Amino acid sequence: MAKLPLSSRERHWLPLMLCVFALSLLIGPALWLPAPEAAALAAHWSLASSLAVPSAVTGSGPDSGVKGVQVFVEPQAGERVILEAIASAQRSLAIEIYLLTDSSVIRALEDAARRGLTVRVMLEPHPYGASSPDRIIEQLRAAGVLARYTNPAFPLTHAKLMIVDNQRAYIMTGNFSRAALGGNRSGANREYGIIDSWPEDVSSLRELFEADWRRTATASGIKNAHLVISPGNARTALQRLIGEAQHRLLIEEEEMKDQQIEEALVAAERRGVRVQVILPAPREGADPNADGIAALLQGGVTVREDDQLYMHAKMLMVDGQEAFIGSENCSPAALESNREVGILVADEEVLAKLQATFQTDWEASQAVSVISP
Repeated sequence: MAKLPLSSRERHWLPLMLCVFALSLLIGPALWLPAPEAAALAAHWSLASSLAVPSAVTGSGPDSGVKGVQVFVEPQAGERVILEAIASAQRSLAIEIYLLTDSSVIRALEDAARRGLTVRVMLEPHPYGASSPDRIIEQLRAAGVLARYTNPAFPLTHAKLMIVDNQRAYIMTGNFSRAALGGNRSGANREYGIIDSWPEDVSSLRELFEADWRRTATASGIKNAHLVISPGNARTALQRLIGEAQHRLLIEEEEMKDQQIEEALVAAERRGVRVQVILPAPREGADPNADGIAALLQGGVTVREDDQLYMHAKMLMVDGQEAFIGSENCSPAALESNREVGILVADEEVLAKLQATFQTDWEASQAVSVISP
C-alpha cells in the first residue's frame, strides 16, 4: 500500500498528538479505577479509610441512616484507632467524654497539645464507680490541653465523642479507658465506634460541642437526620426504629431499664418480629436489669447475658437495614435528660460487621429463662 505524504500542517501537529496519546496511556487506568476497588480500600483500618468522604445519605425523612462511614469494634481494635486518630490531627481535637483514664490516650493528647494543636477536653465530674477526674484535668492543663468539666446543665454527660480537625467525628459506645480500648487483666468490654466524615454530621456535632463548652445552650434542637441526641430526639429515634422493624431486631445494651422501650420490644415480638437482646451478665449480687429482663421474658422476647465480654455496647439493628450506635442506654435518664450522642447508620459494610459481631456474642452468651426476685 502506498504511503500518503503528510502535509506541513500534519507534520506540525504530529508531535503534540503523540504526546497526548502517550499521556492518556499513563493516566487512563487511574481514571477508570473500578468503584468496588475504591470501596475495598476504604474498608481497611488505616488513616486513609478514616478520612474517606461518605458516599451518600439514605432516606430523606427524619432519623435516616448515613452511609460511607466506618466502624471499629472493641476489644479487637484496642487503642490503635483512637491513638492513630489523635496522632493524625493537624489542627484541633475536641473531646466530650464520660471517662478518660487510659494513660496512652492521655499521653497522646498531651503530645498533640505540645506540637501546637488546639486540644479541648470535657470530662464528666462524677463518673460512676471511678475517682474524680481532678488530677487528670490538672495533668492535661499542665501540657497545654484546654480541659474542663462538662456542662452542668445536664444531670450527667455520658457522651463519647471526639472531633478531629473539624473534619471527622468519632461517635462511640465506649469511654477512653483500658476496659473499653482492648481490655486488661480485669476484663474487656464489647464496644463499637463509628467514624463519620459526612460534613453535615460533623458540623452538627461541632455545634453541640461548642454549646456544651461555652455553656451557652443545651443544643437539644439540632436538626440532623443521622444523629441521636439527648436531650433531644433520642427516645423518638429509638422507638421509631423498633416500631418499623418487620423481621428482626438485634439489641446489645448495658442497661434495660426503660418501660417504654421494653413495651416497644414486646410489641415487636408479638407482631412477628424476632427480637434478640444481649445484656451484660451481673458481676456480683443482684442483676441490675432484673425488672427489664422480666418484662421482656413475659412478652416472649429472647434474652441472653454475655459473661465473656462485659456488654457495654449500645447497639440496635433493624432488619439488617439500619442500626443505632451511641452512648444511650435504655433508661429514662439516658433517653431524656443526660447529654448523650449517637448515630443512625445504613452503610452495608458497617451493618454486616455489626451483624457478624452480634452473632458471635449471641453464641457466646447464656440464655436467661427466669429472673429470681
